[in-house]
Amino acid sequence: MYVCRYKCVCNSGLVVVVFRKHLKCSRVPIPECKTFEAMCVHLNTATGPVIIVNVYRPGSVNRPQPSFYDELSAVLETLVVYSCPVIIGGDFNVHVQNIHDADARRLIDLLLSFDMVQHVRGPTHRCGNTIDLVITAAQCELSNVTVDLPGILSDHSLVVCRLPLTLEPAVVFKQYARGWRHVNRAKLRQALLDSKLCHPVSPNSDVDDLFDTYDTVLRDTADRLAPVHVIRRRRGRPAPWFDTECRSLRRECCRLECQYRRTYTAHDRRSWVDATRRRHQIYRSKKELYWCERVTGTTSLVMTL
Repeated sequence: MYVCRYKCVCNSGLVVVVFRKHLKCSRVPIPECKTFEAMCVHLNTATGPVIIVNVYRPGSVNRPQPSFYDELSAVLETLVVYSCPVIIGGDFNVHVQNIHDADARRLIDLLLSFDMVQHVRGPTHRCGNTIDLVITAAQCELSNVTVDLPGILSDHSLVVCRLPLTLEPAVVFKQYARGWRHVNRAKLRQALLDSKLCHPVSPNSDVDDLFDTYDTVLRDTADRLAPVHVIRRRRGRPAPWFDTECRSLRRECCRLECQYRRTYTAHDRRSWVDATRRRHQIYRSKKELYWCERVTGTTSLVMTL
């Protein structure tokens, strides 16, 4: 097991995410929060990536400050653009079981505006309140959500759930490049003038030797002024199924996001979130349909498959 730690700003403890050592973990930057502690990580699993957000709002503050919802909204905005499953869990210290509680209603309304739902049912604290939550997108189905009795390990319950991952892992490939943009042209010109390429050539010189000299000098000069470095890239969208509708959906999502960034209204935010969710669903359906038709149409051509 590996542990990813984050030191709390309010000195109330540590926020940690524990994961198996064979999984690749990386931190996801999120806006800085002062009313609660949060850590966001990206995990690569065998069946696809997943984003985990651990949240802790100190219980010493009885009611959430108004800025708590603004900061939580800013965090959710950074997570909307991800097409992989996003799981938000932790101790919110908001009594969501009480539908008449103003803070509970405001939190649920905020989640609904991002098309997200809370899955935990039943008390998660010895006082009988539901304050430890598990939140995902509405279309993300969690199974086997169990809540142990509080008081076994601490005054909080252990909440366990299972997330079925069906996404394909991203394809990463390597590219070799040179930083020609940062090369000093004067140094490059001087290096070529001092090389064998600018020396007089004998009339009896062999053509093959001249080409070898040309290749060797240029490679040595490039290695000296612009060394080769490796770039890891994710393979872009698959061209066969990314059609005009996909481009139109992407442009529409960009337009709605820009509109929300100007107004910051709940209506524009929900429009942007709904369009982004719909874009991700259409992308997946088009990809699956394309490959199903491709396989069905080439069942007799083994070499093509």
